[in-house]
Amino acid sequence: MAEYSEPIWAIIPAAGLGTRMAENAVLGCKELVQVGGITMLERTIQEVELAGIDNIVVVSSPNKPGIDAALKNRGVHIVHQDGPNGLVDAVRCGRILSGKSPCLVALPDVMFTDVNPSKKLCERFQGDCLLTIVQTEAPWANHLKDTGRVTKMDGEYILDLAGKSPDLPFPIGEFRITGRAIWTDAFWNVVEDDEVAALRILASARKLRASFVKTPYLDVGLTVGYKYAQSVFNQ
Repeated sequence: MAEYSEPIWAIIPAAGLGTRMAENAVLGCKELVQVGGITMLERTIQEVELAGIDNIVVVSSPNKPGIDAALKNRGVHIVHQDGPNGLVDAVRCGRILSGKSPCLVALPDVMFTDVNPSKKLCERFQGDCLLTIVQTEAPWANHLKDTGRVTKMDGEYILDLAGKSPDLPFPIGEFRITGRAIWTDAFWNVVEDDEVAALRILASARKLRASFVKTPYLDVGLTVGYKYAQSVFNQ
């Protein structure tokens, strides 16, 4: 893992309501939906294991016992988020175990076809917060909404991000942060409940870097993304 000596933990948030994928959910859990014969949650766990991360925390919910059952004897830690209080709160729950170690945050409903973005993050990590970004291309990006858009960069430094505009389509050809990132203490020193606001603060201080990947990726949090993922992984 690069030249950084402090161990990295992986935190996989899986406590959300998943209302956009309710029709496909298994036991009320979108993370247990199979794509290409493997659940999204298991695929994400395998990804971070292949990145060399030994300590993995899955943040579930007491209302999603199916996840606890699926992970029995899997060799990962499980903690519960009391309510659907957002991504920052979910990762904060995982930090009960990880402490102040850098955390690789991996969203299970964001999938990649031919690259391990977690492995690349670990290889590039040198102490600053690090985000995986992709340049959006048709047709796989046609269903994406305008969230997580990088608006200004200087080499590998992200200098600014756009605000969330979930009612607008994502501009094809621009860069988008994905569901993989390494958050450090610098992030937690400025964050409250809004991860984008915190990332913009770090960007303005030149403390936010990008890990570029060139690959189609799939936002399976939407039904259209789920159908597209099935068409890709079941070829």
